[in-house]
Amino acid sequence: MENSVGSMQEEAMMHVENGDLDDALSAYDRILILEPENTVALLNKGAILQNTERASQALCCYDQVLEILPDNFDALLNKGSTLHAEGRYDDAILCYDRILQNYKSPITLLYKGLSLGELGRLEEAITHFDDALFLDKDLELARISKDTAQNLLRHKK
Repeated sequence: MENSVGSMQEEAMMHVENGDLDDALSAYDRILILEPENTVALLNKGAILQNTERASQALCCYDQVLEILPDNFDALLNKGSTLHAEGRYDDAILCYDRILQNYKSPITLLYKGLSLGELGRLEEAITHFDDALFLDKDLELARISKDTAQNLLRHKK
């Protein structure tokens, strides 16, 4: 069974590389029939669904991973970014906060800052962009986002 799951994972990745996302989803579904708790397949399936604008299905995949591995970084980050894209900024922030309890990740700080900015909490957003840049000075989106938030604050006053 391990060999068949391994070959299905290779097949799924090949389909992703070729841009055949529906075929990749089918391969992940076949894996999940054999191994319903295969977190790699669930994460990859969720990412494809997220990138093809099927947010509710992607969120289901991420939630399944979080039932198995409650603090899984990738599931929390992807769930947060999916929620952000859906305009559910407070829910996205909850995901990012769960990550930040255990791990100070620059990308998580950036994403939380983006959600805070969308909620109009610009000072808090800037703090998160600064923290992200402290950890990764080359994180260009954090620099751009910080500049944008600062400009918005200046124009607000």
